[in-house]
Amino acid sequence: MKRILGLAMAAMIAACNGVGDDLDGSGEQGGANANDRSSGDGDSERLETGAMAVSPTGDYIVARRNTTTLIVDVKSRSLVELDLAAERFLFAKSKDVVYVVLPSRAGVVALDLATTRELWRSTPIVAADASMLLARLSDDDTTILLADRTRVLFLDAATGDVRGGAASGPGMNDLEVLPGGAHALVVGDTEWRDGGPHTPVSLVPLDGSASTTIDVPNCAAPVAIVNGGTRALLSPTFCTADAQARAQGWSNPDPVSVIDIDPAKKTLSFRKNLPGFGPVALVGDGRAVAYLDMKRLDAAMFDDKSQIPPADAAQYHLMTIDPTTLAFDLHPIGDTLPRFAPSKDGKSLLVDASVSVVRSEASATATLTLDATGLKAEVKAGAFGDPSGSLFGVFTLATHTYTPFQGPAATLDRFVQQGDGARVYTLRRNGRGGDLFAIDLAARASFDLGRSLRDIAILPDGKTLVLRVRLASTAEGHLREQFCLSLDAQTCTASIDYQSPIPMHDP
Repeated sequence: MKRILGLAMAAMIAACNGVGDDLDGSGEQGGANANDRSSGDGDSERLETGAMAVSPTGDYIVARRNTTTLIVDVKSRSLVELDLAAERFLFAKSKDVVYVVLPSRAGVVALDLATTRELWRSTPIVAADASMLLARLSDDDTTILLADRTRVLFLDAATGDVRGGAASGPGMNDLEVLPGGAHALVVGDTEWRDGGPHTPVSLVPLDGSASTTIDVPNCAAPVAIVNGGTRALLSPTFCTADAQARAQGWSNPDPVSVIDIDPAKKTLSFRKNLPGFGPVALVGDGRAVAYLDMKRLDAAMFDDKSQIPPADAAQYHLMTIDPTTLAFDLHPIGDTLPRFAPSKDGKSLLVDASVSVVRSEASATATLTLDATGLKAEVKAGAFGDPSGSLFGVFTLATHTYTPFQGPAATLDRFVQQGDGARVYTLRRNGRGGDLFAIDLAARASFDLGRSLRDIAILPDGKTLVLRVRLASTAEGHLREQFCLSLDAQTCTASIDYQSPIPMHDP
């Protein structure tokens, strides 16, 4: 669902957004890092071959193969292979059911995870030009929201019947269910007119009543829902003007748009644009994190002009926003934008500068080269100007200090955090999944664990890792893999093995 406009990426190691063996970097960017899988993954995210998702209870794992789906029963240490090509998974929170969104607009299937029995199959009619469908499940597990380009359909989660729908603004870039489960927010496609961008944002009641759509003067982007569902922050990474807008002098610097929501009155209102750009990420203490680009700065967006950095300041700044008061602080990062991920305790940000952004209308395209230690050979300073050249570290929000990690390059391409926040386990893209590394946050050090995985996940206990390991094929050509449950990413406390029923090509 992420939209990246006008970017030139500088990286040797790209990472995944839609996840699978390739760890495809086509959707990756600096700024907010969406690769943290600590929450279990799979809640409507598009999963590629080789990826897996954990149910809310941790009793089941759903793993995608090329044309089939594996249901792994963690308690019984068993698995079943289903002849089902899946694109997205929605886990019910109150029961062991998963809703599978099929590719090519082929519908939705409900599966009982305990028995792997198909409960129902529904094929609602959707727009023929919808390149993909967005899907969400209501908080009370009663309604599946399925969105195409111009509307949101409501499916009864018990039967699969379409019980209604609601129109939304044209296009479909993001779909989020608000806290309380009575409304959804939809971000449509951007139009350029009157010298600037216009993006429809719709409040869609799940009871089938009329939607409310407003115009937001910004480009489409994922929204961050804050303040208990009464406010949303929308901000793209780059808002690229069309030819007409450029001719009319468009220079708006990709602002953070503030949208107020009143669910009781079923109303939306555009509040204001803050300086900076996104995508916006939320940290544990409730603050939002965005970014500022000095080369695309609009001084008019600063209520307090003393907050405007000096002209010779670093190009990129970290921006922390109080979503209630809309007050914000700025801290210089440097002249490239790393990836940031909130730590488990919400007090710091994990920094990965191996993937960084050069904004194409502000800078020339650059190339970033890593050696085995994670240092930039051709640049003396690393993230936040660190003299060691380290591209990996942690930024403490309270003190605005950056501490580099010691050890090998442990890129945050796909990672999980332990529940106590002590360690991070991450995969560094290698073309067939990723090489496994551990990061000890207290020691500020990374370690190469010397193995490669197809995927990694963590159970809801915050301790038990799930390692998806590709095993050698049998002599007859049967494909094999293993789901290893581990507390240290090295030794399996239990394992569940898979072997393809017939010899076949490795997907």
